[in-house]
Amino acid sequence: MLHPKNKHNIKTPTLRMYVDENGNYNLREDLTNNSNRFLCLTGVIMNLSEHDKLEKQLDGLKLHYFGSTGVILHRRELISGKPPFVTLKIEATRESFNIALLKIITELKYGVVSVVIDKKALVDKYTLLKAYDPYALALEYLMQRYQYWMQEQSKCHEQIYGDIMAESRGGYEDKITKETYRLMYDGKGYNELMGADRYYSSKEIKLRKKKENIAGLQFVDLISHPARRYILAQNNLADNIKPTSFEQKVVDVLVKSKFRSKKGKIDGFGTIFFPKK
Repeated sequence: MLHPKNKHNIKTPTLRMYVDENGNYNLREDLTNNSNRFLCLTGVIMNLSEHDKLEKQLDGLKLHYFGSTGVILHRRELISGKPPFVTLKIEATRESFNIALLKIITELKYGVVSVVIDKKALVDKYTLLKAYDPYALALEYLMQRYQYWMQEQSKCHEQIYGDIMAESRGGYEDKITKETYRLMYDGKGYNELMGADRYYSSKEIKLRKKKENIAGLQFVDLISHPARRYILAQNNLADNIKPTSFEQKVVDVLVKSKFRSKKGKIDGFGTIFFPKK
């Protein structure tokens, strides 16, 4: 699906994975409450040239519906219609916006890997003392599947390189993210990853703040919750989404052509749920 080219510098990235977090890494809260129980990390993989296209498309969407390219698209605020998205409280406008957004989600060239960590099952299985940091664990799974993706693409085309960009979460959290990335790059961590330097263009993960208005980070924010909901439903931990809902339409697109798969199988390739019973 992706055909990146790299003719000049073998360490120049042609791919990037944009990462979004849904939930939190805290293991010391009430994990019997499903709103606390799950952490999801979703990665959207695309050519950097495709990101240029996405940026133009999202800017056009923002300008048309909200009057400025400076607004930051965020799923929760879009759904609630809070400023600067109050125009979406008009039913016809929201319907028009959803159609336009779904068109971008459908037609853009990208791939998706999404990881859900069941924090309750993690603590039940390993105890709180031995349970692995769920954010670090999810990031390791993402990095592992992303490298597999690059390996597969490199077999079909010329050698490619990619990097990762995630949203900055703050001082301590960012430190954990950076350390996890470096451990994986060096072949350490829970999920062993070998030969990362053959595919990753950098030893460092890129962290950017929401206010920087990066199209890829906004885009993955818009699809991370539908991806999470799909994985939970597949593991009988969430009700199926209403078939006619916008969220289900997004899920249908992801399942049909965006989740990483092998011989038509998504589970374990484009979607990961850990730990399974």
